[in-house]
Amino acid sequence: MRIAILTQYFPPEVGAPQVRLFELAKRLRKRGHDITVVTAMPNYPAGRVFDAYRRRLFCVEKIDGLKVIRTPIYPSRSKKMLLRLASYMSFVITSLLMGTWSLGRQDLLLVESPPLFLGLSGVAMSFLTRSRMVLMVSDIWPDGAIRGNLISERQARILFKLESFLYRRSDCVALTNPGAVEQIKSRFPDVPCALISNGVDTSVFRPDLRSEAIRAEFGVSSDQFAVAYCGLHGIFQGLEVVVEAAKRLQDKPRVRFVMVGDGPEKSALVARAREAGLDNIAFYPQQPFRRMPEIMASMDASLIVLAIPLPGTMPSKAYQALASGVPMIVTAGCEAERFVDQYNTGRVVEPGNADALATAVRELASNPRFCEEAGSNSAALAQRFDLETIAGRTEKLLRAVVAGDSLPEVEW
Repeated sequence: MRIAILTQYFPPEVGAPQVRLFELAKRLRKRGHDITVVTAMPNYPAGRVFDAYRRRLFCVEKIDGLKVIRTPIYPSRSKKMLLRLASYMSFVITSLLMGTWSLGRQDLLLVESPPLFLGLSGVAMSFLTRSRMVLMVSDIWPDGAIRGNLISERQARILFKLESFLYRRSDCVALTNPGAVEQIKSRFPDVPCALISNGVDTSVFRPDLRSEAIRAEFGVSSDQFAVAYCGLHGIFQGLEVVVEAAKRLQDKPRVRFVMVGDGPEKSALVARAREAGLDNIAFYPQQPFRRMPEIMASMDASLIVLAIPLPGTMPSKAYQALASGVPMIVTAGCEAERFVDQYNTGRVVEPGNADALATAVRELASNPRFCEEAGSNSAALAQRFDLETIAGRTEKLLRAVVAGDSLPEVEW
């Protein structure tokens, strides 16, 4: 099949959508499919185009055998809605005008959402390339924006209309977990929905990569209990609760919080921790993806936190935590809660509850036997979400979409 992927986010950027789409594209290519990616000039999460791509209006490059077409974007990390909208819409326009011109006819177009607005380019691009369109929804919008009080009622009404338009123009709406599928099917019963799960390369993320040298690099001694958050420091992560939990655990010198990553909220979090005089929490720059397997395996617990309940949302870092064989502390109200409830892989805490988070950390730090059991359960569960397995399931689904057949049931 000739498959095009339309996404605002792609390597060399680091992040969940970037990794997921890159790994899926590589595996589909190895299975004999012709893959082309249309994406923006890399700028995330810093909000400025990477140095190697500055002053370039358009470029075509090869990454691991994948043809990657890059078009301009107005980069922004601003919290202001108008500036963020300008960023989204700039790529909608350039991807359609410049990306389509370079594509030619395709059998299938995979469109990554969010941002939801990119679906507008996807609908037009699908028509112009005479391809079927799969809208890959990793986070359901505008639901998330409404729950986070980020948009007005009027804006929500407009986005709901856009959501309905895009879903009904798609040959398939693919979601990342069963909760999300159920949510969309209940609202759009006539829209074909399917499951394309996130996953993890279990040959890369492994428990045996634990390293005392890595722990020392991040300020963790051999007898300390390291609780790590690795990922975006953004609005929806609600990482203020981690700083507040660190305050409550100052009397536990054995506990150390390790915060790895970048994002629009990071500077405020660093300032908050500094003002409180905390020495049990440390912030580190975003790390190259190649380093993440060792870093995650070298920690004692992994934080999978969100600011608010987001049903139908599965943080992709949960899969990496599973494969790394470390217990997780998960925010209630997201789909990762299922891993803890059904498979005993850690602890669940209420979003924004610093007391509950501190209690969960204390319990894990004082119970090495449970941590070992939860880590073993996690590593075993991760095998169900290995990327090779996910790619095989996805290929079967995509063939059915192209052929116009009934969508197959996909395991999770």
